[in-house]
Amino acid sequence: MYRSASLKGILSPVLLGIDVGNTHTVLGVYESGRWRAWRVHTNPARTEDEHYILLRSLLQADGLTEPIRGVAICSVVPALEEPLRQLARRWLNCEPLFVSPHIDLGLKIDYEPPTAVGADRLANAVAAMYHFGKPVIVVDFGTATTLDAVSREQVYVGGAILPGVELMLESLAGRTARLPRIALEGASHPIGKSTPESLRSGVLLGSVGAIEHLLRLFKQELGEDAQVIATGGLAGRFAPNCPTIQRVEPMLTLEGLRILWERYHREVV
Repeated sequence: MYRSASLKGILSPVLLGIDVGNTHTVLGVYESGRWRAWRVHTNPARTEDEHYILLRSLLQADGLTEPIRGVAICSVVPALEEPLRQLARRWLNCEPLFVSPHIDLGLKIDYEPPTAVGADRLANAVAAMYHFGKPVIVVDFGTATTLDAVSREQVYVGGAILPGVELMLESLAGRTARLPRIALEGASHPIGKSTPESLRSGVLLGSVGAIEHLLRLFKQELGEDAQVIATGGLAGRFAPNCPTIQRVEPMLTLEGLRILWERYHREVV
């Protein structure tokens, strides 16, 4: 059975965390021991000035007036890395920390090549290990559904990548003549009584079956005591149907950014 939990840190800088995914970007501000976060569409053409205007409007709307004192970024969209670097330097007067295998992650990477691991997956692994120990498995429900594993020996040992459910629905609607675009909201009966129900059954419950099977296989390798943590935009939709998932942590990736930023700044002070 899953349950949500709030994550709190040991320091309280006004930190900006930016998690750039293929479909959505999450902007989060860590202040007074908690995250405030906003999800926006990822736009590879957005400039540093446009990012600042967007960020400023979000901060003002939420009544956040304290200056940003640190910036940590994980991105899977290379075209946005330089605009975000300039956002931090020009507008926030901060040198940003980008998550990559080249920084001290606090874990080893057993993956070929190490640079092929998405920065968000590394941030998730760091946060999950920090808060929940090891071995641990993270399921991230995004554009792709990813599973990532950290062993008892504190090694990122790899994972699995599946198409995300929204990607599957778009593919079915775009490549067939009679299957409609549907929303995931609604009942999910195994035997669908309509085309939307049949699509939800195949995509949602079918994905649950694949994820549960992979989690069983992961636990056989890592150990049955491996905790399973879910995150990502659709985690709340999936977790009630996945009995192996123990916790839902919507801020897990941002937490990884905070942990890495704090570790880096403890080392350089």
